[in-house]
Amino acid sequence: MKNIKKQLVWEFHKNIRKSNQKNNEVYYKKMTRKSSYNSAQSYLGLYLGLGLIFLIIGFLPFLDAEQQKNLLTEGGLFESLTVYLYIFCLILIGVRWPLQKILSSWYLSALIILFALRELDYDKAHFTHGVLKSRQYFSDLVGLPELLISLAVLIFILTVLALIVLKERSNFIKGVINLRQSQLAILTSIILVIVTKTIDGMERKFGIDLSPSGERFVLVVEEVGEMGIPIMFAIAILSWRNKNKT
Repeated sequence: MKNIKKQLVWEFHKNIRKSNQKNNEVYYKKMTRKSSYNSAQSYLGLYLGLGLIFLIIGFLPFLDAEQQKNLLTEGGLFESLTVYLYIFCLILIGVRWPLQKILSSWYLSALIILFALRELDYDKAHFTHGVLKSRQYFSDLVGLPELLISLAVLIFILTVLALIVLKERSNFIKGVINLRQSQLAILTSIILVIVTKTIDGMERKFGIDLSPSGERFVLVVEEVGEMGIPIMFAIAILSWRNKNKT
């Protein structure tokens, strides 16, 4: 009788272990599928942004030279879109971020405004050589009032950049290591800034002779890449808000 009881107890515990094991396997599979879905969803904005940039870069070379010129010229469609996208980023900050975040991180809004003004060539339009050119500060053609204004603008720009590096560096590095979409979008925007500034006037900088089609393609990459910067900013802004909602 005792042996029968022991056998029944053993069978009972064995069935419980099998049931728990099966439930754990089902739970693990569900969590794996959910994790994969959430992972893909969390990078959706970045995928769409990069896809749009590469799609436009791949499409524009199929247009004829005159059409490309109209779209890519100074004051053309893509330059205007870039400025509007920077304005859109400011609107997103005002609508999506809490007031405390906006005030404590004012330098981020200031950076976006500086990028928009740079896109409109304000750094050159109202200065003899350009506020970002070293000649502006050593040329005899620059009067004292203009020099003082140039220095004030330059100091403000350096202050904004210094605050971003000092206050956002840690979060940026951690976010990139953890593959967070907001920081990855900012990293992409930094890469786009480097690429677009490198290829701007590359024939003069590197002594390279390009064919007309090569020049047009470089211009396509430059202008679309510049438009990609505020796109990445917008993704970062939206990602920060979504991250803090969850």
